[in-house]
Parts: sequence; C-alpha cells; structure tokens
Amino acid sequence: MPNSVKLRGRLPQTACWAKILDDGRLELEHYDFSDEAEKWFGHDVAWLYRVQAADKPRVYELLVTQSGKKITDDQTMLDAFVWLFRDVKEIRDLLKENGVPYEEVFDSWA
Repeated sequence: MPNSVKLRGRLPQTACWAKILDDGRLELEHYDFSDEAEKWFGHDVAWLYRVQAADKPRVYELLVTQSGKKITDDQTMLDAFVWLFRDVKEIRDLLKENGVPYEEVFDSWA
C-alpha cells in the first residue's frame, strides 16, 4: 500500500500530495513551480500542512461525512482525499472549518 497519493491539482504548474510520515502524522504538500512563484519568490515554493497522528481519527470522521464511505485507516483516508479533493488547500480548508489542528509551514526554497 502506498503511504502517499498525488491529487489532481487545480492550478497549472502546481502539484499536491498527501502522505503519512514515518511518525504517523499526515502531511499535505502544495508545491508551486509556476511563473508567479518565480516572479514573487525567485524560485519554487511549497506549503506544508501537518496533522498530528492523534488528530487523524477526527479527519476520518469528516471524510465519512463528506464521502458517505467507510474511512477507518490511513489508506482509506488517502484514497478519500483523491476522490474528494483536487488540491491540498481544499483539505486544509476542511480542517480549518472543522477545528482540526494543523501545523502550517511555508518552504520558500522548495
């Protein structure tokens, strides 16, 4: 089973992944290699959103509500992300709207 999935994306010259880190945290990555990133930052950039392992069951619950499907583990969560979302920022919005804590990191030298 893969421990990461690539999302479809919604903006040109960007890529998005959801993955499970070795310590069990969920990491969402939005990588921007667009001309705009080059213009504003001088290079590619990335936004990372990390959810603690202890908070993943809450994410499972939210995905059950969104999808109507059984979400019980990391793999079914990753699969649901692919079905339901085009971009990790959409997932971040779901987390934010529902009070799921996450860490946000901006990598200005991606």
